[in-house]
Amino acid sequence: MDDPILEISNLTKKYDNLVAVDGFNLRLNQGTVHGLVGPNGAGKSTMLSIISGLRRKTSGIINFGVAQKEIMLMPDTPEFFGFLTARQIVDLARSPFLLNISEEQVEKVIDDVGLSNSIDLKVKGFSRGMKQRLGLATTIISQPKLILLDEPCSALDPIGRHDVLEIVSELKQNSTVLFSTHILSDVETVCDSVTVVDHGKTLYEGTVLGISDGKKSFEDAVIELLRPKKEL
Repeated sequence: MDDPILEISNLTKKYDNLVAVDGFNLRLNQGTVHGLVGPNGAGKSTMLSIISGLRRKTSGIINFGVAQKEIMLMPDTPEFFGFLTARQIVDLARSPFLLNISEEQVEKVIDDVGLSNSIDLKVKGFSRGMKQRLGLATTIISQPKLILLDEPCSALDPIGRHDVLEIVSELKQNSTVLFSTHILSDVETVCDSVTVVDHGKTLYEGTVLGISDGKKSFEDAVIELLRPKKEL
């Protein structure tokens, strides 16, 4: 078996008496797209920020099969200096990693995320959806091996979602992708496997097809897991 790109064992994060992440486990191999599904406040963003190194864990073990510089996180709401253009921002994002990335590649990734008509506009006028597209461009321009996407489609219209999911599908040729979302159809579209979490606890981890018993749709199976159980 190949060494995993990411392996997490018993990850826990506590804030005083609040347990945000409770014994999270995950193993991702090269070329996998894995979905992290759950309601708001389930702990998804906390998990991604810990994996990326932006937040400290309380306990647990995280092992990487790639160098830290090959890991990139796209936050839910990317923020940029408003006086810069989209081209300048993506150009800055590539420079610390691969100086041999050409200007043509910068233009291509901006075109791929649907911002070619805004490439030389200052981002202070960008909508949240445009900033999400630009955030994806800055995340993938350095060709990272492990890509963490936090709600990458939350502010996008149907065309934008389609474009981003198409990019995610293509990324697994050379990268491993872990992305959080509450849009269940997106998981069905691009994910090989999924973890369903609520209140920091894992309710299911496995293949997308495996969550259903063959009688339920993926969406129904996830909702059944997340719906509070009625007391008898």
